[in-house]
Amino acid sequence: MDNNITIILELLSAGVIAALVAGIFSLAIAIKNNKRLVDLENIKQKFTINQERYKALKEAYDELLAKLPEKNLLNHIIINLPAQNEFQKKDFFEIYNAAEENMEIMYSHFQKYGYLFSDNEQQKINNLIEEIDAIAKNIIKISLDLQINDVEKKEDDFAKEIYIKNIERIEKVAELEKVYYELFKNSLSKLSK
Repeated sequence: MDNNITIILELLSAGVIAALVAGIFSLAIAIKNNKRLVDLENIKQKFTINQERYKALKEAYDELLAKLPEKNLLNHIIINLPAQNEFQKKDFFEIYNAAEENMEIMYSHFQKYGYLFSDNEQQKINNLIEEIDAIAKNIIKISLDLQINDVEKKEDDFAKEIYIKNIERIEKVAELEKVYYELFKNSLSKLSK
């Protein structure tokens, strides 16, 4: 009888060991499958987020194009001027007014949709806006100096200085336009892949 009990105990021990080994393998497979499911869920969430971001970027870009078509960008206007190398007086005022309007449109648009860009992209746009604002403040300062102070500079010198600063501001607005449009195009291109 002892022999039968020993055989039964050995069989039970072997069964427990086999069950234990099978349980460990099952646990390892379950952990591996769980990791795959988590990865798949992350990929699905990332895809959904990118899909929503693409949709928002596309809508924002379409709105930008409706408000400020590429034919109204400063570089396009300047290229199509009769005298491309130098601004004539009437051309200068046309470009100056276009720069003012375009800056207002882009600033308003950026305030509404800037969150769609990465932090670095937002910072790039903010830096350009700050540079444009600094130039505008400088123009105001020069104008105030002309009006308030009894300075030795002639009005023509001030006018020339203001003209140069305005040209600098127009160039910065054109740079902002280019960067802003490229950010949209690049972001949409990356997300469409």
